[in-house]
Amino acid sequence: MTMLARRDLLATLLALSASAALPTLTRANELPGAFSDLDRAAVERIGKAWLEQNPGTSAKALAMRLFPGGRNAGTLADLRCRAANDFRHGAVFIHRGWRLSQTEGALFGLLALGG
Repeated sequence: MTMLARRDLLATLLALSASAALPTLTRANELPGAFSDLDRAAVERIGKAWLEQNPGTSAKALAMRLFPGGRNAGTLADLRCRAANDFRHGAVFIHRGWRLSQTEGALFGLLALGG
């Protein structure tokens, strides 16, 4: 199995979260092989752990937080910038030894809520 690089994982999470949060978009499972390297059980575990530390967070609130200007050509760059800023400011989420930005944790949370 091929391991995803961190930036590839973030891009995958963005695509999945957009499809989970907005049912009118093409669903990830309709793209053959596009996410074959993604461990969905791990995404679910990480997302649920983030949600436990952020109780009461809804999918709608996360979508608004992660995509405040909607989804457009600059969305991925914005998420990357916010993730980097999270690290610079110590806004991290630690799960099983992984240090993730709060932005990345929120993406996992959104995916976990979207099923």
